[in-house]
Amino acid sequence: MSLDDLLSLALEANDKASTAILEQKKDLKIWQKSDNSPFTSADLASNEAICKVLEKSKIPICSEEKILSFEERKNLPYFWLIDPLDGTKGFIKGSKEYCILIALIKEQRPILALISQPEGQNLFYAHIESKLYKNHAIFTRDEAKLAKTQHTALISVHYPSPKNKAFMDANHLSGEKISSALKFNALCNGDAGVYVRFESLHSWDIAAGDFLVNHAGGLMCDFDKKPLLYNQSDFHCPPFIALSKKSFFDELKFGVNEA
Repeated sequence: MSLDDLLSLALEANDKASTAILEQKKDLKIWQKSDNSPFTSADLASNEAICKVLEKSKIPICSEEKILSFEERKNLPYFWLIDPLDGTKGFIKGSKEYCILIALIKEQRPILALISQPEGQNLFYAHIESKLYKNHAIFTRDEAKLAKTQHTALISVHYPSPKNKAFMDANHLSGEKISSALKFNALCNGDAGVYVRFESLHSWDIAAGDFLVNHAGGLMCDFDKKPLLYNQSDFHCPPFIALSKKSFFDELKFGVNEA
């Protein structure tokens, strides 16, 4: 399959998953995982819908709800990495700031990605050889908007961090709260300039955002400006910075890691 074909599959999977999530909202069932994090019948329905479509590609699928072990994926040339419903805590509370994440990994890095908000016109997608699309139209960045929002930092709704506050203070940043991986869409759209994360996240939480931010002309990397890798033995990712524009990196102060 070509990259265009694979992106079409990802879009089809997203449509089916969005429908499944909204259907489950009518009679939502909630459980707890072994780590005490919640998951719902909507997570499971979305996962089933996505996997059913992506299986047509014959490419293995690693999902938050059905993890491929390192032994299963370490020698794979490609695999799908998905989070069928990111932002479950907010979703349970009735927030619309949740999303579907789909990424295709090749040799440690994403080469195709989609982030979609089922209850909002907030869909970004692309593959490595395509333009970036927003809501099915080619997206053009607004450079004037990027300049205006350069000093706006995105803050996690559920995980406020003292290190994050120290970083913001050192760089004279104002904060805006956005839940889930929709932060990456906000960076692509130029609604904010910075998203920094000192605490660990899982690979499926950030792979799609990593690809889209970089593809949009921004930058996502670790604090040494090295790319993040997505086929490691451990699914936990190191601290990272995501920026709406590459040039912002050299203006930031990072000497706050122990704050």
